[in-house]
Amino acid sequence: MVERKVAVLRADASDLIGVGHVMRSLALGEALLDVGFDVMLATVGLPAGMREEAHKCGITVVDLQCVPFGAADALATLSLNGAVLVIDGYKFEREFFEILENQATHFAVIDDNVETKALAPSVVINQNPHATAEMYAHLLGKPKLLFGLQYALLRREVREATKQSINPVARKVFVAMGGSDFLQLTSPIVNGLKDLDIEICVAIGPTNGQRQQIEETVKSIPRARVIAQVDYITELASSSLAILAAGSSLWEAAALGVPSIGLIVADNQIGASVGAEHCGISISLDVRNGLHNESIVSNVGNLLTTANGTLAKMTTATRSEVDEFGSMRVLQAIGPNS
Repeated sequence: MVERKVAVLRADASDLIGVGHVMRSLALGEALLDVGFDVMLATVGLPAGMREEAHKCGITVVDLQCVPFGAADALATLSLNGAVLVIDGYKFEREFFEILENQATHFAVIDDNVETKALAPSVVINQNPHATAEMYAHLLGKPKLLFGLQYALLRREVREATKQSINPVARKVFVAMGGSDFLQLTSPIVNGLKDLDIEICVAIGPTNGQRQQIEETVKSIPRARVIAQVDYITELASSSLAILAAGSSLWEAAALGVPSIGLIVADNQIGASVGAEHCGISISLDVRNGLHNESIVSNVGNLLTTANGTLAKMTTATRSEVDEFGSMRVLQAIGPNS
């Protein structure tokens, strides 16, 4: 019997850091499962909602019994003996990576804005449009640099949905503020849109603690509804426009042919959101220091005006920028023998 190779993905999620690191690790994990790997998500303190997401993907959650991000974490992660090891997160300390590097471990890091403390990774994955080799000129050795939207990590259900013909519903707006919505933006955004002649579909993330308040807000608006998590991709794909926290969901929407308004809710999203705007697939708005609903409402109204050709141009640009093969391109590069 041939022993299956193991891939280890080290990432965490919480109300403070959000769920983005884990979600894109799960997207990569699904692709690894598809090519025959057993996949482990190594984590510390993973919320129950994200644990369920991992299990639905067929990925084993390993709870590391150690203080995270330092030497003990590195040793616990290495003890899982992954033939593929991928690190996603910005809290990992230099000593974590020193242990990996001193043991000549082949590993990849997923990064956004040169926030990783790794100095000698084997592979750097930065799926954002703004990534350049100059940003990583300080790295030792010659790591493989996987930059740009051609390496966008899409979940399996997104990749499968790109193969279907789903016609967008006119004036349907999809709202999703990520897994936790730690700035509590969903209710104010939906409330701000209530006077527009639109259908509003609201997705509530698996670790969002404001569900009851959001549901009450939505109930008060005739053409608004909260969707089930199982319907997330179908509802997104059939929307004319999406209002999204500016993480990996921007690339999911683009792959499905849906233009977006990307809201910057964290520092590490600036490059992605601005890059998406430069690609013509999204409008970038910075809400880190407060939500300006009038700007969102104005942009939604302008984009959905038939005489305004901007939305049509953005829709055309989406699928030319992001396809469903990003995860497979990453797999071809991260293996120890690739």
